[in-house]
Amino acid sequence: MTRAARALGALACLGLLTGALSACGDDLNTETAPVEVELGEAFSWNSFAVEEGWELNGIERSAGADEVTTPEVKGTITNRSEEERAALFEMVFSADGSPVATLSCSAATMLEDQSQQFVCPGLSATMPEDYDAVVVQEFSRDTTPS
Repeated sequence: MTRAARALGALACLGLLTGALSACGDDLNTETAPVEVELGEAFSWNSFAVEEGWELNGIERSAGADEVTTPEVKGTITNRSEEERAALFEMVFSADGSPVATLSCSAATMLEDQSQQFVCPGLSATMPEDYDAVVVQEFSRDTTPS
C-alpha cells in the first residue's frame, strides 16, 4: 500500500469518526423516561427543549371563604421532533422522595423547531413550600376509583 493510499484511508476514517462524534454530540433527550430538572434551568425531554428561565409562581385563588395558593409553572418550549405535535407532560415536585405537588403541563401543537409558551396550572395542588426535586415525566391519568 502506498503512503498516499494510507493517508487517504486515515483521512476517510477520521472523517467517519468526526461524523459519528458530531451525531453523538446532540444533547437533546428523546426519551420519555422521567428526568430530574432544576428550577429555571434549561432541559430537554421527549424531543422537546425547555428554555432557561421557566418559573414556578404561587397563584392566589378563592376556595369558598378561604384563600389558597396554588402552583403554576410557565416557560417556553420548542418542538425538536420532525413531526408536528403538542407537548403534554407532568412536573412532580417532591420532598424526600414523596410527591408534594403534581402539575399537568401542556402547549399547543407545534411544527419542528417551533417555540411557544407552555403552562402547568396546579389547580388541584397546593404551592410546594419545601421540595428537593422536580421530575418531568409522561402525563398519566389517575384511574383510581373515587
